[in-house]
Amino acid sequence: MIRTAANLIPREIDPLRVIDIVGLDKQADGGTHVASTAEVGAVRVTGTESKGKGNKRVRIQVVDAPA
Repeated sequence: MIRTAANLIPREIDPLRVIDIVGLDKQADGGTHVASTAEVGAVRVTGTESKGKGNKRVRIQVVDAPA
């Protein structure tokens, strides 16, 4: 949320979902919304890339949960 100016978020977005990856980042969520992460299944971080000072891209892969 540090890089997102609060006045740039439209008022009609309510509730505002925030993704907090502890120790890495905290941002307003602009992705697909599900009721529960159980709908998505397990995810694996497959890599990270530097996208400039203080910015990283995190690549993930959705994997089937063990049977």
